[in-house]
Parts: sequence; structure tokens; C-alpha cells
Amino acid sequence: MPPSAAFTQVVQTLFDKDGIIVTAADMSKQPKAEIEGIVVTLFLHRHNEKNVINPTMISLLIDALDTIDTHPMLADNHNKALIITGVSLEGGNDKFFSNGLDLEWMLNSGDSNPGNGSNTELGSDEEITANSDVAIDKARENISSNTTSQMVESFCSNVLARILVLPFLTIAAINGHCIGAGLFIALSCDFRIMRTERGFLQWPEARLGMRLSKGFAELSKAKVTEPVVIREGVLMAKKYTSREALTRSIIDHEFPIEELYDQAFKLAVNGLPESAAMKLDYFSPKGYTEIKTELYTDAYRALKFGRVEDLPHCRL
Repeated sequence: MPPSAAFTQVVQTLFDKDGIIVTAADMSKQPKAEIEGIVVTLFLHRHNEKNVINPTMISLLIDALDTIDTHPMLADNHNKALIITGVSLEGGNDKFFSNGLDLEWMLNSGDSNPGNGSNTELGSDEEITANSDVAIDKARENISSNTTSQMVESFCSNVLARILVLPFLTIAAINGHCIGAGLFIALSCDFRIMRTERGFLQWPEARLGMRLSKGFAELSKAKVTEPVVIREGVLMAKKYTSREALTRSIIDHEFPIEELYDQAFKLAVNGLPESAAMKLDYFSPKGYTEIKTELYTDAYRALKFGRVEDLPHCRL
């Protein structure tokens, strides 16, 4: 799988399991290389399930992040950057970055034998109809069940909090609908770029009669600093097109889908600590993580240590 039309000779696949793929492009091995460093990409290719968040997806994401931390090609190389995307470079159905929490799994989470791998989700781009009211009510009730609480807490602590303070730049290349839990993956990244013409961003909780949770709320406030955006986005469940999201500074750039990954790749190359654009002469991964933790302390603490059962007004 090539990382970009311009860098087809330097890619290695480091992890490939059940639709979650990690590749690494070593820029120093490019013919006539003038750049050093590694661009890592985490591909979300569970498109039959619209990349919804359930225990299977969370486990795969944890394994992928472990690979990024420990793979011999990456562990001792601090000159790297990460792209997270649902783009399919070989064509196919890639209209979802992630469509949020998995509603069908949540419907069954209070049962003795909950299932995984559904393709029904809380953040559907389809309008919720009266026929789904019972399903939404049951999912809302089950969010406080042990299994659902554990799933949400694992997602926050082991995925979002981890991405938030990774010791290198991270870019979300949003290839389509990015809703609820999917939006929180994107917000955990340092930069966000989005495809034009198709797809939207949304906090769907108010529409579904659900609270955010402390972790999701603090992450939203940390990365969306305009009160008007928090008000219309969270309290009114507004759907943002790429242009609207750019105007509101939820994303940093927008590009046609055929340019999205290449632009993310260029942004990642420029974000390498030793790149000409960055020139971080005394770069320290430990120090970089500490800077991010200091910038986003409340979000990190709420994601890492928060519990679903925490009351909305409780202290962090």
C-alpha cells in the first residue's frame, strides 16, 4: 500500500489486522533522499462497519499504538510523525472516518453475551426515525452498564489519552463522516484536515439524549476554544461541512478527497522534528509529551482517569 504517489518506494507495513493497518515511510530510503525521518500512518479500514467504536475496534487500536511505540523501526527513531485516516488508497468505500460509538453493540451490552462487529452506530449520518427510538432508549440505558462503561473508559484511557500526548506530531486526515467518538479521535490529534464536498463532523450527544462524559467534554474544550462553536456544536448538535468546520477552526485545512492523503503526508513531513520547517535542534520525546500534557492537562486527566459513573459536576 503506497503512502503517497510521490513516495511509493519507501513504505513498509508494520501491522495489519482486521482492517487496522500501520505503515511506515522511511524518508531516508527514498531515491535521492533529501529528507530524513519516518511518516507513520494508522489506516482505519473497517469500512463495512463504518469504523464504529466497539471493544474489537478499541483492542485493534491499542495493538496498533503498541506497534507504533515498540516496533524496531520506530522505537528508537524520534524523528517521526503520525497520520490517522480512513482513506482507502486502493479505492472502495471510504466515506467514513468513524461513525461513532457502536449502537448495536451498546444495545446488547447489558446482556450476558454482548456481540461485537455491528454496523449500526450512534452517530449515523441517516436521520434517526421513530422506528429506532426504542433502540436509542435501550442503548442510552445500557451506557451505564459495566460492559459499556468499561468500553468507553478503555477508549478514553487507552486510545484517546494516548494519542493526545504522543511524543510527535499527529494529523487526522478526515476522509468522510466523523461523528461522536470518531470526532474525539480527530480532536486528539494535533492537526485536522478534511475532505471537501462529502462528510460532516458532529457531536451527536444532545440529539441522542446522552451526556458527553468528562473526558469527551474536556477534550472538546481543550481543542475547540471558541465558546460559540462549543455552544452550537455540542448543545445544538450542529453538523459541520468541511468549509464550516474550517471557518470555525475545528479543522486546519480542507482538500478534495483525491488530494487529502498527499496533503496529510506533506504536513507530516514538515512536522518531523528534524525537518527544515521544524528545526527542533534538541528535540526530546519525553519533553514533547510533557508539553502536550501541560497544554491539555484537564483533557488528559479526564480521559486517562475519568469514569463513566462520575457525576457531571464532579471535580477532575
